[in-house]
Amino acid sequence: MISLGTLATIVILLGVAALFARLAAEAGLPPAGAIMLVGISAGGILPHALTIELRPGVLAVFLPALIFEAAWDIDARVLRRVAGAIAVLALPGTLLTAMAIAAAATVGGLQAGPAFVLGAILSATDPVAVLALFRRLRIPPELFTIVEGESIANDGVAAVLVIALVPLAATWWSTAGAGAVFLRMLMMSIGGIAAGVGVALAATPVLRATRFSFLRIVVTLGVAYGAYALAAFFGASGILASAAAGVALPAIALGDGARDVERFWDRVAIAANALVFLLTGLSLRLERIFHEPLLLAAIVLAVVASRAFLAFVLVPLKVPAAARAGWRGAIALAGVRGGLSLALALGLPADFPGRASILDAVFAVVFLTVVVQGWILEPVLRRLILEERPRAA
Repeated sequence: MISLGTLATIVILLGVAALFARLAAEAGLPPAGAIMLVGISAGGILPHALTIELRPGVLAVFLPALIFEAAWDIDARVLRRVAGAIAVLALPGTLLTAMAIAAAATVGGLQAGPAFVLGAILSATDPVAVLALFRRLRIPPELFTIVEGESIANDGVAAVLVIALVPLAATWWSTAGAGAVFLRMLMMSIGGIAAGVGVALAATPVLRATRFSFLRIVVTLGVAYGAYALAAFFGASGILASAAAGVALPAIALGDGARDVERFWDRVAIAANALVFLLTGLSLRLERIFHEPLLLAAIVLAVVASRAFLAFVLVPLKVPAAARAGWRGAIALAGVRGGLSLALALGLPADFPGRASILDAVFAVVFLTVVVQGWILEPVLRRLILEERPRAA
């Protein structure tokens, strides 16, 4: 239960973060990094009783809305054109990234089971982090959709992978096989998508029968959170459920006459993003980053190398040769890890083997990608991308 003092502290910190973000923008620091720095600073000053760790239960308050809104924003026609690139990044790309990070973690001293869990935790490009950076940039719609669609899909895959691996970590090599993990991932993913589409279909008659804005907004809120809760209840992926509902609902129920609902979800996304970045900062403990320098160096190298391999070698792009290098560079730079990775790590059982080392590595990667990489992302992208993404007024 959140105390009144904690709630008041968070509201005050949000105001401070908003002011700092405006000042930091002059130095080129994106809002995500600025807000997170305020959280980090406050986390080192405030008593622990006045802070909230970004555990899965806390993130679940924001995640359905963020995923649903991001999926809502995807243009279905553009999505069909880039579906192949998204599928490669979200499925084999996530698994390859997890394996690369796991291999690096074993070099850094982790046992195989915890190393694979760490790889799964850090294999997702978090939409809470990535989309906050990319929404401000005017980039081609196909590239925007690749980054947005991948970040949604591989978050679902990574979260499912963590859930499947955690119970097996201590006995990975003796009792578990890749086939069992893959089967559980497949069932959770299919179940999540089915739940999302099912909830969207159930809400369609209500949305088609009314033009009352307030009721439409309430129904879409129910769809976003209802799909997530229904999937979680049946042991499926809540992330993929909210994403599927967000893609399906505008197409089958609302059509083009949903500007009132869109404006509401835009505002929800802005507020939720700010809160998640603040809570991410409050949860980080920078003093722990350098506890294990060999593990940190190995993990960071694996994160960068695996992302570069996916972007420059694996992902298929059907774009003119002159723009291809810029697009691949943009995809490589989009590999930011944020709130979801941190929540998955903090949600590990207290007696999980190697938990302290996993937290150290995740703290380091989240800080480096959101703040350091985020600082250079926009100016580098402006040099890489030759055409601009048109934005609706």
